[in-house]
Amino acid sequence: MSAYASRNGRMYASMGEFGIPIYAADAQTPKYTVQCTQQGWGTCPFSGYQVPIPNGAKPHTGSDGAMVVVDQGANRIYEFWRANQSGSQWTTQWGAINRLDGSGWGGASTGSGASRLAGVIRLAEIRNGVIPHALAVQTDNICAGIFRSPAIKTDGPSTRSDCIPEGARLRLDPTLNLSTLNLAPGVRAVAKAMQQYGAYAMDVGGTSLSVAFELDTQAPAGSIGQVYTNAGLRWDYDGMESIPWKRLQVLR
Repeated sequence: MSAYASRNGRMYASMGEFGIPIYAADAQTPKYTVQCTQQGWGTCPFSGYQVPIPNGAKPHTGSDGAMVVVDQGANRIYEFWRANQSGSQWTTQWGAINRLDGSGWGGASTGSGASRLAGVIRLAEIRNGVIPHALAVQTDNICAGIFRSPAIKTDGPSTRSDCIPEGARLRLDPTLNLSTLNLAPGVRAVAKAMQQYGAYAMDVGGTSLSVAFELDTQAPAGSIGQVYTNAGLRWDYDGMESIPWKRLQVLR
């Protein structure tokens, strides 16, 4: 599993096209009746809710159309998959509502049932140089039909013998001495988090291994934003190849 996931010697930083836009809501935020366009999956998670969505909010441009709205006062996270705004109407193919103080698992905004907010590397964490939690990773080798707790489901297509189940926990070998490596500050923060907390496989991705970052919604078009560039991250999908990903481990 480790060898196939690390075969490119990279873990790609999803900061742009698939970066997660995270918006804050409060009592004054406009509220919408959000309809789910996916048929056959049961009751839309947003049914019966007036969903707060700030003016100017946009999903990312990737095929997931992901977006997250955090209502701290209500202790809720509204999570969107393939969200779309047309005039004054919001729709989403599917989504989830999770508790901000919850486990980080529940609903169907990701393939594994992980919260779309859980594990995302935040702008403030890169600015401060410390990521104090496990990360959310995607791979193109997610197992079909099986998953591992804490995942609650899977959307994996792989039947390879070295496939990774959603819910599996990965880490960077904790015996690796990071001080011997020439790492940019943002890359070092990722490496430390991968050693100390690891990461959960929580969705199917388009490449060997990628990790979710918050989208800098204030960044100019085509830019990942000053916070990321100041920390030495170079571009969307930066492979962070200065980390020896061959030392990746999948935990039992």
